[in-house]
Amino acid sequence: MATPDSPREVDCVVVGGGAAGLSAAVNMGRMRRSVLLIDERDRFMWKHVAHNYLGFPDGIAAVDIRRLGWRQATKYGVELLLGHVATATRDGDRFRFRIERLPDGGAWARGPGPSVPRDAEMAGIFGEVPADGSVEVVARTVILATGVSGHFPEFPGRDECVGRSLFWCIHCDGYESIDHVLAVVGHEEDAVSTALDLLEFTKRVTMIAGRPEGFDVPASRLADLTAAGIAAHPCAVAEYENHDGRITAVVLDDPSRTRLPVDQVYTVRRTRATNDLARQLGLELNPIGQIVVTSEQHTNVPGVYAAGDATSLHDHQISAAVHEGNQAACGANYHLYSPAQR
Repeated sequence: MATPDSPREVDCVVVGGGAAGLSAAVNMGRMRRSVLLIDERDRFMWKHVAHNYLGFPDGIAAVDIRRLGWRQATKYGVELLLGHVATATRDGDRFRFRIERLPDGGAWARGPGPSVPRDAEMAGIFGEVPADGSVEVVARTVILATGVSGHFPEFPGRDECVGRSLFWCIHCDGYESIDHVLAVVGHEEDAVSTALDLLEFTKRVTMIAGRPEGFDVPASRLADLTAAGIAAHPCAVAEYENHDGRITAVVLDDPSRTRLPVDQVYTVRRTRATNDLARQLGLELNPIGQIVVTSEQHTNVPGVYAAGDATSLHDHQISAAVHEGNQAACGANYHLYSPAQR
């Protein structure tokens, strides 16, 4: 194993083990490139089931996509490391990474691994050797698939509710809301639009601002909600009552502590792109912090590509992430060709 004094070099470092990162790693591996995929546990460990991903008529759990993706990537020689990328720097035409052990331990993974139980925590599943402190790696190309954070408010039991009774994407989960009692939590236009759009699936929709300041939309939009039969509560949420992943009621933070029984909750809030590494590498960001990329996933830095929700092509669909990861791999692979090959 490489040490900080003698870092190993790979053709490509992929940061992020969601759909975009796994797609990129698989396709780089199939081009016979040496690839290191670095990942921390993220929202792909939630219980969400994708029902709109082509080829899975009964749906497929996000964690199963990840499990199968890791297995597929190792088939093509991709190395997997559970760890945190502490620093990323440009070193001439190379990129230098320092990777730290996760608080509960990270591990290298080599070669094909066995099938894994769906709820496995991803550590130890491919016969890894634990990382020994920090590791330094030098890469010829980089693909960032670092995703976003901030989809959901924090409350006890939240992680068990995600994908069961707590959602954010109407395109992903609206069909599963047919005839249910819904609450939409959000204070901006996207939330109002989501509440109105959900009427295609159920007529029992309530709107909650989710903050003490109330809504940040014109009065005309609140009138649209009223006209559509959607009650709008301009307050925060005091409590999300839940049990075994099922939200049963939303308690308003109003003087009466109003309790609204619900079946499902959609939270619509601006997410934050995970862009610390992008900033360290000098990548261009748009005004809300997403990595600016072309339609082929190129960034402004030669040799660096980005895919998935962290980019300006932001789309919460797994299908889009898989496509963008593949595009990024095509770009990174082309970058590695000699002038004669190009």
